[in-house]
This record gives sequence, structure tokens and C-alpha cells, in this order.
Amino acid sequence: MFAIYNDAMNDSTLVSNLFIDEYMKEANDAQLKIYLYLLRCMSSGRGAGIQEMADRFNHTEREVMRSLRYWEKKGLLNLEFDSAKNLTAVRVSDLRNLDPAGESEVPAGGRVISIAPRLTSPKEEEAGQASEKEVPCAKRAKHSSEAVAAFMGNEERAQLLFIVEQYIGKPLSVPEIEVIYYISEDLHFSDDLIDYLLQYCVDRGKKDFRYIEKVALNWSEKGVTTTKQAERVVSGAAKTRGNSSRQRSSSNRFNQFEQHQYDFDALEKILNS
Repeated sequence: MFAIYNDAMNDSTLVSNLFIDEYMKEANDAQLKIYLYLLRCMSSGRGAGIQEMADRFNHTEREVMRSLRYWEKKGLLNLEFDSAKNLTAVRVSDLRNLDPAGESEVPAGGRVISIAPRLTSPKEEEAGQASEKEVPCAKRAKHSSEAVAAFMGNEERAQLLFIVEQYIGKPLSVPEIEVIYYISEDLHFSDDLIDYLLQYCVDRGKKDFRYIEKVALNWSEKGVTTTKQAERVVSGAAKTRGNSSRQRSSSNRFNQFEQHQYDFDALEKILNS
């Protein structure tokens, strides 16, 4: 008799085919990331934390908790709390014991992931922390494909989009472009203010456009129209970038970035779908 070892197993996470077939199709981006990350933690025998997951995936702590609640409702998780209502553990169910059509509670057994306590007490910082608290606002109106295409085709607006791409580190999707359109055209943020907004969010490790939009709404409700006013609102929380390549090094930043070509016909089909 001899032992057989698989070196790859320690670097693998097992995902149930039932999850892929029955549950994955209805979950959103945040819900998928949180569930898969919990499986990763479970397979390696380590714990997790709400703040850690929020920082890792550029989501808010509220979004992480909503994702956990979603999977609990589906029966894939069971959340355990202490007497102070702090989340202390997550029990992951065996999907073979669940009915995908139902929303039953997790059966006894399953694997448990310990949840680290918060490192700091919850505080609602005054400005810019729009994702950590709910910001009441009207639903953003959907703009026509022609308006968004005209926005993208304008040289100054295209310059703005390229600058945003440098902050985010990737080409923008159509929904992300619509957020910038909304902030620029509906909230009437100047290019300089949008530049400062992106700098502020990215410095906090937040590149999620839902977060960026909520910060912009928060500033707009406070009457912010200039970068100086934004600096006063965030009370010095934004860090200066020093000699960062994202600061203005010439009067025309449009020439500094590689330009992307947008397919307006494809854009119109997406927006009208």
C-alpha cells in the first residue's frame, strides 16, 4: 500500500454543480462574490470578516450583509449572531439537502465559517461615506441611447471618460458611462469636481460605481459645486496624490491616455435591450 497526494487540492475550491445550475443564475454580482468567497474560506479552514469582504470586493458592509441575508433566505447559509446581534459565524449548507424551488432553512450540519468582529465601532462619517449609510434619492432616469452616444462622441466628454478609465483601471462599461453622464449632466458636476470625486473614492479603495454615484449624490445634496467645497465637506479625508500620474500634468489630459473606440450601434442595442 502507498499514499497518493494531489498537490492541486490545497489550492482549489469545490463549488457544487447544484449551485451553478439552480442558484447562480438569479444572483447578482455581490451575492456571487460573497458566496464564492465564503466557500474559499471554508475550503482553507479560515474565517472571514464583514469589513474584510467589503474592502476586498469594493462593496459596502451593508451590501455584504444583504448578500449574506439573500443566501440565508435561499437556504444556502445560516447566520449565527451573539446576544449583541453581532454576526459570529456562517453555516454553509449541503445543497443536496435543499429544494432549489423552496427557501427552507439550512438543515442541521454543514460547514461553519467563523466571522471576525468589527475592528471599529460603526460610525457614520459626515461626508463622502455615502455607501456606509443609505442616501435617500430618486431613481436615476434612464437616458436615451442618442444622448449617451452624443456624450461619448463629444471631445471634452470623451476626455473625461478616458480620465475616469485611468482611475478605475479598465475601459468603462455602458452602465458605468451612464453613471458618469448622470453625474456630469444631471448633477452638473464640473470635470474638475468629477476628477476630485474619482480621486477621493479610489483613494478609499472604492471603484464600485454604485459607491461613486452615492458619494456624488451626497455631495450634491450638500450643495457642493467646486473641489474646494468638496474638500471642506470631506474634512480633509481625501489624500493628495502628490506626483501621481492622475494629477494634472498638462493643460490637456486627453492626449495622455490611450483612446478607446466605442461602437455606437452596439451601444444603442444595449441601451434599448
